[in-house]
Amino acid sequence: MTYTTVTCKKDGKVAVLSFNRPDAMNALNQALADELLDCLVNWSEDDSVNVVVITGSGRAFSAGGDVRTFYDAIDQQPEILFKKLNVQLQSIVLTIRNMKKPVIAAVNGVAAGAGFPLALACDLVIATEGAKFTSAYIKVGLSPDGGPTFLLPRLIGFHRANYLLMTGDTIDARTACNMGLVNQVVPDAELMQETMNLARRLAAGPTLALARTKELVNLSFNQSLAEQMERERQLIADSARTADLREGLTAFFEKRAPIFRGQ
Repeated sequence: MTYTTVTCKKDGKVAVLSFNRPDAMNALNQALADELLDCLVNWSEDDSVNVVVITGSGRAFSAGGDVRTFYDAIDQQPEILFKKLNVQLQSIVLTIRNMKKPVIAAVNGVAAGAGFPLALACDLVIATEGAKFTSAYIKVGLSPDGGPTFLLPRLIGFHRANYLLMTGDTIDARTACNMGLVNQVVPDAELMQETMNLARRLAAGPTLALARTKELVNLSFNQSLAEQMERERQLIADSARTADLREGLTAFFEKRAPIFRGQ
């Protein structure tokens, strides 16, 4: 597929995807949704990619759904458009969550509407000091989609989640960080440098153990403690059979940095 609404590039073992509709504040239309999903699926299956970074071009991460497209369809069965876009958004969020490698959101500006759950779905979030977060759906008479009603209560609690979803209020990056929605807030000019530093650090890590860690965190939403610990037992035993464990232990006693190979 030829991409026109996203840019995709690789920097060593780190893949960087950038929304590329800056004039529309990277709002999601059908083309962007299709290209975003295609790129993510390709990278999820690419063994040369260890970490994926998602960011936006211009002054926004993503303003969410393309409101102009919605307005133009208001007299033409808009529910059909929303159902079609929602199928894509669901697939995008699930691809991020199910990808067996870390995904980092580098939030360079506003993350609103569908852009909000796209950031939340990532494993780690780094935001600029000028970044803003808002559900926004309620302000145009919509209920949320893309997973925020699942993710937000687990990240920040029932009442805080309800407040953000029901009011559509905007919060800044520092507030989001204090709530636990963001891992790190950095100056605008340092966003990609700090993000790539973290991405390269993870990309040099033990990829099998990272994939298993992500799997366990995903499972924790829906399992009992006993079930969770049983799966931990199974996966640590699998990890104990890897060459990466041998390398990690050898490097520890030789007082050097380990060189993991994902084996």
